Amino acid sequence: MKAQKKVNVVLIILVILLISIISFIGIFYQNKNKMANYIPDYTLGTDLSGYRKVVLTVDDSSEENTDELKNYDNYVKSANIIDKRLHSMNVSDYTVRCDESTGQIELTLPENMQTDYILADITQKGKFEIKDENTDEVLMNNDDIKNVKIQSVQSTYSQAKTVYMDIHFDGQGSKKFKDITQNYQNVIANETATSNEVTNENTATNETTNEVSLNIDGTSMMTTTFSEVVDNGILSLSLGSATSNDELKTLMYQAESLAAILENGEMPLQYEVTGNLYVSASVEQSQINILIYIGIAIAVIMFVGAIIKYKGKGLAISLASIGLVAFYLLVLRYANVIMTLEGILAIGLVFIINYVFCIMFLNGLKKNVEKSFTKTLQEFSTAMIPMLIFSVVCCFANWMPIFSFGMVLFWGLVISVIYNFVITQLLIKNLGK
Repeated sequence: MKAQKKVNVVLIILVILLISIISFIGIFYQNKNKMANYIPDYTLGTDLSGYRKVVLTVDDSSEENTDELKNYDNYVKSANIIDKRLHSMNVSDYTVRCDESTGQIELTLPENMQTDYILADITQKGKFEIKDENTDEVLMNNDDIKNVKIQSVQSTYSQAKTVYMDIHFDGQGSKKFKDITQNYQNVIANETATSNEVTNENTATNETTNEVSLNIDGTSMMTTTFSEVVDNGILSLSLGSATSNDELKTLMYQAESLAAILENGEMPLQYEVTGNLYVSASVEQSQINILIYIGIAIAVIMFVGAIIKYKGKGLAISLASIGLVAFYLLVLRYANVIMTLEGILAIGLVFIINYVFCIMFLNGLKKNVEKSFTKTLQEFSTAMIPMLIFSVVCCFANWMPIFSFGMVLFWGLVISVIYNFVITQLLIKNLGK
């Protein structure tokens, strides 16, 4: 083996080890007197993390909930708005069920650190108003909102990032907003003051303002005036600044929750939480650990068999397979793929498929590694393509176990082809004489 090939093999192995350490162990840093991991946690389904079962009922103590409003249409509309808010907040693996005769709504939400905040947000009525501060006249409301966008902007003078909420109005709303920005501007007036004790006149400049207030559920968020006419139909609001990633994450979550409330309309009825119960995971951690240990044992047996039969090349595909799993798990975490028990089984299936592909590759290996890899891939595609199509179909399923299985399988098949094309093929090529 030439010196350059030896260097290449060492570099590839180091890359595999680095990916494995990052994926299986993590990258830790000091955060408020404790160690935190840069690598995000897995997004777990309710069968692995447990879930919150919540009951919402129409608040009879609210004066706004008149008997005329308590009807089938408003019950269904309220449930649909809650469903849209949860979707806009990127909440996964949830259900919304409505008793159309009483208006009672049952929710199941994934249990995590954000569950209580999500519950508090989605039960808000979400009544948005822009009002004349002096006369209390309602100038705009929820019906004028088209959508709401959130963005963070890096400051040019510091490390802080400012979070902005851009409220986009529809066609009619844009016209209303343009009129508001024209009518509610700072007015500069000169007043002349005279005094018996002072012989010369002094001119003072005073600023009088016509203000509007932005309100949600009757609470004023802010009062403001406008320095110029806005004709693009966008109200841009600064919601605060953050200097650390944790602060920015919290601020962005609050902003996105507010956006979800505003852009999905006002609930016709005020609801209250009358049931809030945590339901433990149907699959215990000990059962998951046993499943993982069994998988590791099977993988070790498969690796030993490959090493015995193919010697150095068998060791190479074993190392490459470990790197594949590590990279695969990193992608699943960063892509926020929901992991259920079925998703874990899909990981095992991808590993077996990849192992079979590697064995076929070694069995058909000729002097030209690239041609051998391409030929093996063509032969294997007869089974891979139908399985890839099946995984895509599963991704459109409404049932979470099937959805999770399909998403995990899809990512696994795609990553397997790319990873083997880049890493495994290159490793085997440099092991050749």
